[in-house]
Amino acid sequence: MDLIREIAGKFPSAVKEVAEYAGEKTLVVEAGQAKAVLRFLKEAAGFDYLADVSSAHWPEEGRIDVVYLPRSLKSREQVRVRAALPEENPVIETVSDLWPAADWMEREVYDLMGIRFDGHPNLSRVLLPEDFEGHPLRKEYPMEGDDEWRNYLPAEEKP
Repeated sequence: MDLIREIAGKFPSAVKEVAEYAGEKTLVVEAGQAKAVLRFLKEAAGFDYLADVSSAHWPEEGRIDVVYLPRSLKSREQVRVRAALPEENPVIETVSDLWPAADWMEREVYDLMGIRFDGHPNLSRVLLPEDFEGHPLRKEYPMEGDDEWRNYLPAEEKP
């Protein structure tokens, strides 16, 4: 917990909440300062590996969380960093310049959830066709019924 206290002291306006459960540490940070906290973790605390970038949609709260899992390969420590974004225009700075592995992870989150990563070198769809409408991991995305959504085919291949 010393690292968490250090981060909270260094970024007092960034850290909104700290949680520890089952040995896992989570920092909830202001979206506008997430990159500064993540840069500190990489450059000052030795978190040299980004294991994952993911997201979660909370429509009842009008937000989408972006979640980072940086790790230190030397100390084997991991910290979850979570930032809440508005559902309507979710934008956060890219961390692909800190961890090159974030490039494809951010593209996947963009493709499936619609979060834009400002400054990303090639923010384009990676799993779905460029003309696909919507983001299928958002909770309002239809799970069944409309074949045009559920069984997407390019226009020239539709029956």
